[in-house]
Amino acid sequence: MPVTNFPFPALAQRALLTAAIFFTGCSESADRVSPELSLRQKIAQKLMLDVRYYCSDEQRQTPDDGAAPRCETPVTVLPDDLRKMISESDVGGIILFADNLADSAQMVRLNRDLRRAALESKSGLPLLVGVDQEGGRVNRLPRDEAAAFAGNMAIGATYTRRGDHFARETAGAMAEQLKALGFNVNFAPTLDVNSNPENPVINVRSYGESPQMVAELGAASVEAFQQKGIAATVKHFPGHGDTSVDSHTGLPRVARARDAAWAVDLLPFSRVIERAQPALIMTAHIQYPALDDTILQARSGEEILVPATLSRKILSGILRGEMGYEGVIVTDALDMAGISHYFTPEQAVVHTFAAGADIALMPVKIRYPEDLAKVDTLIDAVAAAVADGSLDVDELESSVARILQLKQRVTDPLWLQQGEKEAVHAAQSVLASPAHRELASQLASAALTSVFTPVDSALPVIHKNTRRVQVLSPNSAIGEAFRIALAAVTGADIEILETDSALDAIVASPADALIVASVVPSESAVEMGGAEDLAKMPYRRPDQKALYDIYRQSLVAARAQGSKTVFVSMRSPYESADFHGLADVYLASFDYKGFIGPGRKLQGPIYHALARALVSGTVPGGDLPVTVRAPALSTAPVTDVVSVLESDPVPGTVPASTPIDRPAPAAAQ
Repeated sequence: MPVTNFPFPALAQRALLTAAIFFTGCSESADRVSPELSLRQKIAQKLMLDVRYYCSDEQRQTPDDGAAPRCETPVTVLPDDLRKMISESDVGGIILFADNLADSAQMVRLNRDLRRAALESKSGLPLLVGVDQEGGRVNRLPRDEAAAFAGNMAIGATYTRRGDHFARETAGAMAEQLKALGFNVNFAPTLDVNSNPENPVINVRSYGESPQMVAELGAASVEAFQQKGIAATVKHFPGHGDTSVDSHTGLPRVARARDAAWAVDLLPFSRVIERAQPALIMTAHIQYPALDDTILQARSGEEILVPATLSRKILSGILRGEMGYEGVIVTDALDMAGISHYFTPEQAVVHTFAAGADIALMPVKIRYPEDLAKVDTLIDAVAAAVADGSLDVDELESSVARILQLKQRVTDPLWLQQGEKEAVHAAQSVLASPAHRELASQLASAALTSVFTPVDSALPVIHKNTRRVQVLSPNSAIGEAFRIALAAVTGADIEILETDSALDAIVASPADALIVASVVPSESAVEMGGAEDLAKMPYRRPDQKALYDIYRQSLVAARAQGSKTVFVSMRSPYESADFHGLADVYLASFDYKGFIGPGRKLQGPIYHALARALVSGTVPGGDLPVTVRAPALSTAPVTDVVSVLESDPVPGTVPASTPIDRPAPAAAQ
């Protein structure tokens, strides 16, 4: 079924097919008949590259230890080398990351330059400019300027009382932000059903564990994005929810039977295709033997079960054949270990095109001038596969036609027609929208959930007679965000505890209340950007076991001395089960990110929602969208107070600050 629900000006409705009329020139307003595309141009239209970093020869630095050079210079202004690559190669799309996005003025200029570079190509075809703006864990726009929304599981927690309201409204708000900045593709929403509590990469990026709820909220989100001119991308097909491995670091396998696959993982995709007709569907780098048990030979000679991204049975057979999907299929980033560990870029692209994918996302990295040749090398490899029959010519033609139909729908010529100052001003106005910030606040409050029924006497946690509150969190930035939010609702002194001295402080001088805020699972590569960030991960992850020991000891000690205790799961609600019986109140916020700007102004709706809940006598109104099972026996019984008070806290390698989307003063992200 065709992609619909895109409103466009009359100018943009002129045909944009292979030998049809395209908007060209710097204004995207002059039209001409595009020449017939060559084979190389058609292949290039099927590539979507990232320009996250680029280093000229002058910027090249070789590490002292002799390791390979590593380029980490963000592209915030389009270099001439990359401009030339885009215009000469006819590449079809570009994906941007948080590193590329500093403020509204810079974002507008960069996107205008990217789109102009494409229009200067021989074909004059417009560019797809995409970004991962899911909300919650995966948020690319700068938080100091753009309202940021809690992610999908927070929305799932509001479903019982508010239906699809927040899915629709937040997607609409994000679409307004992205469109004003010059984006036309968003790689959201996630339709994975998070049925595995140990899932390290999906988890709270999922709406929840109910396939029906995921389908309904996903459809509402897709409709809202596309009604406002942003192509939505549902992911990760055929479903990444029942995995315990991150496909950035390995190749996960889903062990469901085929009937269960259709009842759980595939159901949201089937229903969203039928109801909302998403513009794009992104593949998952997972093995799903019930859907395809084909064996492929990896570059090492090893035989492996085919990943879904390279599976013809899954992409062409199930997605196109059985589900009738007629939109664009895009791969997840091909530099992820789930693919790149087993296949060369050329092998991966040829395999995925043969499977039925339309767009190969991030197939090669271009970080230095010598990398520019990789694009031609990749196109050569695909052209050779066409020549030897490995790739079907008719299928390639149909694939390119789908991409061009998508471009027809998302190319708004008026955005480039306006002057730069006008475009910047318009973007700044949208990003400053009070309505967006109010919506973010409403979602944070509505999503806040009591994991276990609180002790009646514990509410409110903080009242008019409360004099001191202690806060224990993984790092000082999160603690400071709590201090600012709590100061707005109580006159009590707020003491931020250091993890390595928390137990001593609690024993020596207990407060009226102790709040323990936990952020688990650890940050995954997708939050930082992608597979390229894996080398940084060991330096940014806390020792979870050591941290949990400190939390348990602190909760036990505080309760033994009469303090009220609160455990807040600021990311995954599943972890509350590990602390069952140790706190009076258990809250799940599904989000922990924020921004502390000049004047100690906190842009962090979830912290303000938590502060309001802690001074309220009413149980928060959210409902868990996943099952959290309390253990039969607590892992650290409250009765064992003496041994806990006499033991030393286990030292942890807790980082000094939390991972952030971009450098910023006192950020709590």
